[in-house]
Amino acid sequence: MDEQQSVKRSDFFMGTSFYLNGNARFVSQNIRDLGSKFQIKMVEQSNSPIACREGFAFEFLDAMDQQFHLGGKVQVDVLGINGKNSPDIQIRDRFSGNVIREQQHKRSAGLADNAAKSGAYGNQEIRTPKQQAQSPKNSNVQESNVSAQQVSEGAKRPLKAIRQYQIKSAIVEVSHAAATGAVAGGTVAILLSGLTHFLAVERGEIELDQAIVATFLSGLEGALTGGVSSAAFAAIPAFLPVLVPVLHIVSASLVALGAYQLVTQIGQILDHHSLTQCNAVLRTIHHQESKFFEARAQRVVNYLLS
Repeated sequence: MDEQQSVKRSDFFMGTSFYLNGNARFVSQNIRDLGSKFQIKMVEQSNSPIACREGFAFEFLDAMDQQFHLGGKVQVDVLGINGKNSPDIQIRDRFSGNVIREQQHKRSAGLADNAAKSGAYGNQEIRTPKQQAQSPKNSNVQESNVSAQQVSEGAKRPLKAIRQYQIKSAIVEVSHAAATGAVAGGTVAILLSGLTHFLAVERGEIELDQAIVATFLSGLEGALTGGVSSAAFAAIPAFLPVLVPVLHIVSASLVALGAYQLVTQIGQILDHHSLTQCNAVLRTIHHQESKFFEARAQRVVNYLLS
């Protein structure tokens, strides 16, 4: 792959993956927002009993964990409503805004069992931490992916717990961008290389097996280029979210410019093919005319010498 063309395509891959990576980027952003709210809540509850602090820690840790695992199609919110029997967490469809489910959180399995048995929380899902000394007995109680030990540690060191989820979501965001960029890079490289080499096969310049190998190698190189460039570009909003508005503008320009360059390059390949075929026809005609006039000239010479 030509180095200059590879750089141009990298711009296109970065811009494209930025938009296709919107769900993963939202997950990181919402986990950061939940983490900020968690930190504020822990400061407010600094003088509260440990059981109360752990209750709030469970809500926020479970919210971040669910957002991480459910992905960017939904938005998980800690409501912070103190009304009687009000839900602790609400999960909505991010695009329609419709509420998917509401949840009530109980720090201990015993309290969760009682809440589920009472029916006071309506259709709310009752959740409690996993790996407690006593597991919930009521089948309507759901155990969270967050363990009782994580809740205890999170109540004592909230910043550490927040940072762990932020790092995990940032890694997923960058990995997702790399995968998207690799797919886009490989696809574009195969398209351009395949077009170039299989047209060369049609012109009789190379053999079919050579075209297949060259296209395959170009696809690998394009996938590597797209993956690396997209991952590097995604690392900026993942670790410096304040730059996301700027990157929206930059990525739009990269997509537009890259698409124009892609179309231009396809046009150049087709033009080169047409020109090469035209030159081949002209060479054939010139060769035939030369042979014709050489034969006529030879006949004249033979006649004069006879």
